[in-house]
Amino acid sequence: MECLPKTIWNFAQNKPSLVVKDITEKYPEIDPDFIYEVLLRRGIFKWLAVRRDLIKLKDKWKGEITELNRKKSQTEKGYYKGLLKCRKEIRMLCHSDRWRAPDFDSKAIKFLEKR
Repeated sequence: MECLPKTIWNFAQNKPSLVVKDITEKYPEIDPDFIYEVLLRRGIFKWLAVRRDLIKLKDKWKGEITELNRKKSQTEKGYYKGLLKCRKEIRMLCHSDRWRAPDFDSKAIKFLEKR
């Protein structure tokens, strides 16, 4: 399947091993450990781990929000509103468009614009 804005959501993500698999399928002569090392050095491992942590945090906050809403205590009202705002911001990040590049990587941006 070709990678286009319409099909981007059909691809699994969030695992360095998927990147390694894709590259080694096309270029079997490349050592998988080399690819893992490059991904590690360039922060891809960290970002994918942080992304998973953000998703877990969003879900944790959802539970806390539900519990606070059930209690409806005046003293916890500010905390409730704060959690709602934080969860909304995290959710927006987690559900952001996959057809994007970091704003400081002009080469990656140009690659996407060509497609």
